Amino acid sequence: MREILTKAAIATLLLQAEQPSAHFVPRTEATTLDGTRVVFPNDNGKPLLIVLSFSHKGSNDLTSWNKHFKVSYETDPRVDYFELADFQGVPSFVMKMILHGMRRSVHEPERSHFAPFYSKEDEWKKITGYKDSNVAYLALADAKGEVMWQSSGPATDAKASDLEKAITKLLSSH
Repeated sequence: MREILTKAAIATLLLQAEQPSAHFVPRTEATTLDGTRVVFPNDNGKPLLIVLSFSHKGSNDLTSWNKHFKVSYETDPRVDYFELADFQGVPSFVMKMILHGMRRSVHEPERSHFAPFYSKEDEWKKITGYKDSNVAYLALADAKGEVMWQSSGPATDAKASDLEKAITKLLSSH
């Protein structure tokens, strides 16, 4: 009897280990470059697409993704789209100069979708599978903030196609 219970316990543990655990977008408050306060996730019924950079070099990947999008998510009302830049730990006097430069170089409609963030870096790194500060990370979440698709690095046709399929699936599910 004890052996049967042990085998059942092991089988249960193996089944649990095979099922991926859900990852959710960490609750994050930020202000976009145009001054709009945003909160993630916001459960507004829309999928949330986030392109995240942990360093200036990661922004090169961000540019390649924007070129691969078939739909401009900055203007698509069906999808919440944001580009997030990690500035956790940057001194405030330096941050003011950085923000001034960013506002000058980022134009509309991008400003309303570009937000620096100053906290939850470890949580963002965890959900994106962070390995390298020099690449961008993408996360597509459902309306409740559960990450349904993710990628990293520069855009490729295959990655962009996978993202488009994931977005289409989320849009058709509600």
